[in-house]
Amino acid sequence: MNNTLFLLSDFGTSDTYVAQMKAVILSECSGSAAIVDLTHDIKAGSVSEGAFHLFVSCKFIPAGSVVVAVIDPGVGTTRRGVVCEVKGAFFVGPDNGLFGLLPITRAWKLPDPQAGSSNTFHGRDVFAPASARLILDPGWVEFLEPVDREDLVPSAIEMPTMEEDGGLKVSVAHIDIFGNIVLWLYDAMEYHPAELQLPGGRIEPVKEVKTYAEHPGILFLQGSQGLMEIAVSGGSASELLGLCTGDRILLINKECNK
Repeated sequence: MNNTLFLLSDFGTSDTYVAQMKAVILSECSGSAAIVDLTHDIKAGSVSEGAFHLFVSCKFIPAGSVVVAVIDPGVGTTRRGVVCEVKGAFFVGPDNGLFGLLPITRAWKLPDPQAGSSNTFHGRDVFAPASARLILDPGWVEFLEPVDREDLVPSAIEMPTMEEDGGLKVSVAHIDIFGNIVLWLYDAMEYHPAELQLPGGRIEPVKEVKTYAEHPGILFLQGSQGLMEIAVSGGSASELLGLCTGDRILLINKECNK
């Protein structure tokens, strides 16, 4: 039995919210669970940012483990709590698009909150106990109400679109701690830009490379998460270009400049 549990939230670490969740899990599991923090620094209420981090992390989550993800601006409303099975691991949290990018095989609805549960902290009072139950008894899901995968709330992600002039419009998926701009774009698309156009119309040249240290200018390369990135060697691309998560930029192919 895998007793590893992963946590992701927008709670930060200034308050004791994360510790309270861990305390509930450890109490329910008699201290036998191994808890790993994915991140608690998601922008407050940003379901799409949480979905990104789950998407790039899920391939590394061992089968049999449990992930509790709590980005929950609709806590206490009619939105449902769910358990989703992804490659043999269970993902627990609100059905609000947080799991919409994952290759879900099966899903179930969690029971309604018990009497005395907080209306504003389902992470501690609903999702933490459910995750502990799954660590102790994975077969518990068979007693839950099944949910059709097609009925789960999708993630609100703008995927790449080809423009009439041959440019490719792409969204910024994430800005990492180094200021690298991660795009919703895979290397498999084999698009080779020579320039990028920012939301305000400014155009900058880019150099396609394989590492961060090959060129002093603005770089276009495949990052460690499998997605394409805009980077600056030794600097912050997001500060230089003024881009934020969710912005749309235009990549201009080499052929478009002829």
